[in-house]
Amino acid sequence: MFVGAMLRLLPDVPDLTALIVGKVAREHEGFAAELKRRIAAAGLSKRVLFVGEVSPDRTPDLIRALSLVVNLPRYEGYGVVPLEAMASGTPFVASEAGHYRAFSAKGTTGIVVPVEDADGAADAVNALLGAPERYAAAQRAGRLLVEADYSAGREAQAISEVYEALWAGVRGH
Repeated sequence: MFVGAMLRLLPDVPDLTALIVGKVAREHEGFAAELKRRIAAAGLSKRVLFVGEVSPDRTPDLIRALSLVVNLPRYEGYGVVPLEAMASGTPFVASEAGHYRAFSAKGTTGIVVPVEDADGAADAVNALLGAPERYAAAQRAGRLLVEADYSAGREAQAISEVYEALWAGVRGH
């Protein structure tokens, strides 16, 4: 989906480069080769780059260096990629998977598109990158939302509350 979106978008946005980040597992090498073939056929091999796996300690630096994070899974149980982007002040475009709709805060921190909608994803990328005020507002809103609702401290507090409730139930019986 990401490659399809970029093949549609990049010819119209000459100063944009797309990065595909992550390890290609052995069983997916054929799929990756087909993507590279499609990219080459479109003349975009120098603008759609496969950068491979990035170590966890380098991921925050990479995300902060990006203009936008685009995550278009068909299925996602929860999904932390948009949260990682928001924590770094980077807006996102994502498919309607996991909790991405909630993370987008009604489109203020990022844009969510239907699953399998490469054209919609291309339009969403263009909408964010082409509107500096909206982009800057998404940067600020994302960072604030992560700090308020999705920080490690907030998660630890919520887990503690669950254990306290369980412990109170055990003591009450």
